[in-house]
Amino acid sequence: MLVERPTVRDGLIAVACASRSLSTALVHDPSLIEVFEHVDAPVPTANVADPAALRRWKQRELLRIAAADLLGQIDFPTVGRRLADLADACLGAALELSGTAQPFAVIGMGKLGGRELNYASDVDVLFVHDGDGSDAADAARRVLTIMSEPTPEGVVFRTDADLRPEGRAGALTRTIDGYAAWYERWARPWEFQALIKARPVAGDPTLAEQFMGLTRPLVWRDVLDSDAVREVRAMKSRAEAEVQRRGLGNRELKRGRGGIRDVEFAVQLLQLVHGRHDPSIRSANTLEALTQLADGRYIEPDDAPRLTAAYTFLRTVEHRLQLRDEQQTHTLPADVAGRTLLARVLGYRDQPAASALESFEADQQRRQRTVRTIHERLFFAPILDTLAGAGSLSPEAAEERLVAFGFVDAEHIRRALREFTQGFTRTSRTLQHLLP
Repeated sequence: MLVERPTVRDGLIAVACASRSLSTALVHDPSLIEVFEHVDAPVPTANVADPAALRRWKQRELLRIAAADLLGQIDFPTVGRRLADLADACLGAALELSGTAQPFAVIGMGKLGGRELNYASDVDVLFVHDGDGSDAADAARRVLTIMSEPTPEGVVFRTDADLRPEGRAGALTRTIDGYAAWYERWARPWEFQALIKARPVAGDPTLAEQFMGLTRPLVWRDVLDSDAVREVRAMKSRAEAEVQRRGLGNRELKRGRGGIRDVEFAVQLLQLVHGRHDPSIRSANTLEALTQLADGRYIEPDDAPRLTAAYTFLRTVEHRLQLRDEQQTHTLPADVAGRTLLARVLGYRDQPAASALESFEADQQRRQRTVRTIHERLFFAPILDTLAGAGSLSPEAAEERLVAFGFVDAEHIRRALREFTQGFTRTSRTLQHLLP
């Protein structure tokens, strides 16, 4: 009896209200109801015999995460981590099912790499192999097929490797030397921005660590191309213009003004500029990086908690949108009934329907105004352009510059400047770059 099993009862009600797809799964497989007895369990390792079994296992674990989320037993960052852990386990199982015998590794990118996955995120990956590659491309294709092939029961996770060198036109998997040749000669700034979130997720750990050892110094190189800041801004502007062209600006949570991408791009640009000389701000996770940037005083103390609260709110709304049908969407429903249901699922329940929707929309618009105001101050700060091209001078070169400026005791002045710029405060680190 559900009366005697309150956890099961509450979980069923929460899932039935929030997700048509998971409700349908429960109808087709009543054994899934047992998941509600242990919604706090961490994601286990997948142990499956075939792709169909992997899809069923993934659905069971997704239901467990969703129930814990909807019941308020885990917070937003934990949801993202558990979803990423679930994708990691599925990728590991898919790699096992692919049957490859040669050294092979899967690198997580995007929200998978940052362990901040959505319920219906695409899973972005890169493939790395060792050896002649005779079986590597086939293994990569098998992994993508197992993960993404549409079936009546759905997919495991939509998975693509489009962030690889040359995109869809490029080789599906490369050796370490192959990646090195590309990144050192032809890669664009956005590719290094994407590598901020790179993380080994499956396969040969030694090979994965070799990939990370190659790419970390390339992301955090001493001198950043002065055009990199402008290119990142231009890419963001193009995405925003496309949203406006489609008439979705007021309903688009991800790419619209004050949306999720405003936070993520501002954080990543600050990391690219300042993280070269400050390893303490290099987290692949957006919320962790925000905390790190605030601790380092790269973000004003009052701005960091406001951005954190707004980002958490917007991503939670995105989660509820995607839970409805397990579809990748970031757009608020066009109809009043759909937005009202969304508001109810988000917790706006202690008031009439019209008031609930009004309260939700007021909060959403307020959060996005906050994000946009701070985003424009951070993302377009002129000092970022200055620091992007700033290198460092050797002691000898610094002394020559000081003599040229007319200082009589150049060595004494250089010592004074060195003392002034030493330390780990934001001021000291900024002056280290600006004084040359």
